[in-house]
Amino acid sequence: MIKALLIIRLKQIYRGVNGIGLFRILFLIALLVLGGVVLYVKSAEELSAKYISVGLLLLILFVQIKREDKMFLKTHFSSYKTLVFSEYVVLALPVVICFLIHKQWVPLSFLAGLFIVPGLELKTKYSNLNTKLQELIPADAVEWKSGVRKHFFILIPVWVIAASTSFFIGSVLVAIVILGFLILSFFEKCEPYQFLLSYELSAEKLLMLKVKRQVQLFSIPVLPLVVLFILFHPENWYIPVIEYVIFCSLLVFSIMAKYAFFESNAKSPAAQTFVAIGAVGSIVAVLLPVVWILTIWFYIKSVNNLNFYLNDYN
Repeated sequence: MIKALLIIRLKQIYRGVNGIGLFRILFLIALLVLGGVVLYVKSAEELSAKYISVGLLLLILFVQIKREDKMFLKTHFSSYKTLVFSEYVVLALPVVICFLIHKQWVPLSFLAGLFIVPGLELKTKYSNLNTKLQELIPADAVEWKSGVRKHFFILIPVWVIAASTSFFIGSVLVAIVILGFLILSFFEKCEPYQFLLSYELSAEKLLMLKVKRQVQLFSIPVLPLVVLFILFHPENWYIPVIEYVIFCSLLVFSIMAKYAFFESNAKSPAAQTFVAIGAVGSIVAVLLPVVWILTIWFYIKSVNNLNFYLNDYN
């Protein structure tokens, strides 16, 4: 049963990368190999290994919250939690192997959290509230209006708790990660092409507007948390700053990936694959330049792709 599910996942991954071209597939393979090398080197350092453990757990927790196949697994498999756990073990396997090689027992013990995650019945609350907060979001930021409406009851409590407990060194850092991944999910689905036409902008100007708007809106909730962290922990000021830079980079990257593989009113498997790889790669700061290079590459592809719809505004 576990073997069959893993085979299904492999086929889904294959469909996700199939059609993106041989060159991009080779590039992905090279990126994964580079990520493996960096993971092996960084896991030899105890502090870096701890960050890798926590980052991996948060990433898997995010997957658990966002996955849409829970009902299917529950209704078709009697031991669906075991199946989910097996998937997470496979995802964590490279990290576990590196920790075992370097005898990083403490970071490895953190991964015991994998036993807990499949049992968490976390559901994203979807809200139809139209609050004053949503009215303040610019009309051209349709992703944010939709995302804030869906995740209102997660975003606000996370921010309030982080701000009120910012004297604890970990609260703000964890909150930025949670907010960052939630906001990244705003860009999972492409809007209908009519939305693109409504901007009446060329492809280049539309992409620049998207980038400017997303960074602006992301900065509004995150920068106050960064300031609070620095006030209470000035000796570690660089940690939330690095987080901020990483998630700004990932936001820009996700926008470019979305429009590089734009499919009107649909989720692009290729874009989701690249964003997932970019998110994992960004946990290791050494790979961040690779995300920047891919961003430039996807920008060029996005312009070419969007020109099909926006050529009249060039």
